[in-house]
Amino acid sequence: MSQKAMDASAFSEMKELMGDSLNEIISLCLQSLPEQLSAIEAAIDTDNAETLFNVSHKMKSASGSIGAFGLAEKAETLELIGRDGSTQVPDQAINELRDATEQVIVFLNTEINS
Repeated sequence: MSQKAMDASAFSEMKELMGDSLNEIISLCLQSLPEQLSAIEAAIDTDNAETLFNVSHKMKSASGSIGAFGLAEKAETLELIGRDGSTQVPDQAINELRDATEQVIVFLNTEINS
């Protein structure tokens, strides 16, 4: 079952525990998520399975650590494709990753600006 890109309740719990120090993590994610998405797209375009695996793995890990479980799930799909030595990513999978990335970015921008 597919999860929402961002688990707001998990994020709220993290915010309670970490307080203002979470803002630094949010800033890092806002910088790295678009870069990671671009690197994933480039890896697919250049048939670079190793980069697809590595960057998707990083995105999965970072997303999970901030409560973006749906995004982590989408990144894991691409990670597994790359780990198998392939870059044959279905259009639906990359589109879902793009959508989930955008949802998380919007969520984090709202959080950091509130």
